[in-house]
Amino acid sequence: MKNRYLTNGSRIMVALMVAALAACAAQQDKPKLAELEPTATPSEKAFHAGLEAAQGNDWQVAARHFEETLKLDPSAEHARLNWGIALERSGDLKAASGAYREVWNANKTSVEAALNLARSLVSVGEPTEATAVLKETLKSASENAILLNALAGSLRQERKFKEAASAARQVILRDQKNVAAIKTLALIYADENKLQLAENSYRYAQRLDPKDASVRVNLGLLAVRRGEPQVALMEFEEALKLDEKNAVALANIGFISLGFRDYGRAAKTVEGALSAGMVNCTTVAALGYAFEGLQRGKEAVAQLSKAYELCPKSSKLLYSMGNICMFQLRDNGCALKYFEQFSRTAMGLVKNHPVHQMIQSLKDMQATDEAGPEVMPDEPSSETPQEEIGEGASASQPDSSVAAHGDESTAQGALESPEKADS
Repeated sequence: MKNRYLTNGSRIMVALMVAALAACAAQQDKPKLAELEPTATPSEKAFHAGLEAAQGNDWQVAARHFEETLKLDPSAEHARLNWGIALERSGDLKAASGAYREVWNANKTSVEAALNLARSLVSVGEPTEATAVLKETLKSASENAILLNALAGSLRQERKFKEAASAARQVILRDQKNVAAIKTLALIYADENKLQLAENSYRYAQRLDPKDASVRVNLGLLAVRRGEPQVALMEFEEALKLDEKNAVALANIGFISLGFRDYGRAAKTVEGALSAGMVNCTTVAALGYAFEGLQRGKEAVAQLSKAYELCPKSSKLLYSMGNICMFQLRDNGCALKYFEQFSRTAMGLVKNHPVHQMIQSLKDMQATDEAGPEVMPDEPSSETPQEEIGEGASASQPDSSVAAHGDESTAQGALESPEKADS
């Protein structure tokens, strides 16, 4: 069919096709695009170019083409939907939310529009707005299980656990095998610290869908919260058998491996998590600590510097870099730089903190030109076993921790730093 994308039917088809591409970008058998007719309008050409870019996973280019389509033809609502998808895939969540809102405003009874908008609103930290959107569309689709489950998720983000659980249970009462609603209810239980109820729900979901990697991930996260790293490790490994690129499982295996001093495995799995898209302070810093354990001091400092750029309030990273410079690299100038920066930026730093003595010792060495490894005090062992390593922590900080949670928007596991922990 030589499709000019003019009829309502064809517009819906191509919109759904690109939506499918957004969800399954890695699939090999993508549908072949129809050829444009010689008489295609400029807006149709722009839309077709957007689809081609989307098929190649070049989402920024796709977004520009869909935006151009709308400028040429403001009535092209199919392009607006795909513009939102492309913006979301390229990481511009705020702009995607705006595009989805325009689609939803044009038809507030559209389940698909409401779900897209609500998901994007949750992603940018506006769950209250997401709840309002979902409730509005539920007025005309009160029995829709997907909408109800999405509502449970947004209410959970608002920490309205009683209402959230009620919405999830409405779905389960009608369909006791609805895995999505069961997982949402499990996440709510976990938020309420009802860990056994959460595990029971996940085990039931696992029986219903044994190939769902997110269930094993969340079971692992529950084990982390219970202080059972070996159990957690087993669950994360099982998750990887189902999804070898699951970023949350890879990251958590890396964190646990750091606690067991298995620095080689930690480095490998954390690098896998970073490659899979989990780029945040916690994972970036964890790779630095793994390099520290492997005695790869320069790489450790470089990685921790990246983490500090992402989270400049994490002053403990500076202290860690100072320690590595001093004890692994024997670079007193480097150590002094990071220790002084730490002393200036750390909140509530006590007067007898070791950093003050270290700074003075380093300055004394500079003044007498006698700097050398033999005069430096021995560093306390940095290999205290830990269950987790979190943002701003290093292997030499035994009081550090990371909080691990289920992803609140997708019912899949995610990691959060201590400063962002919500349970």
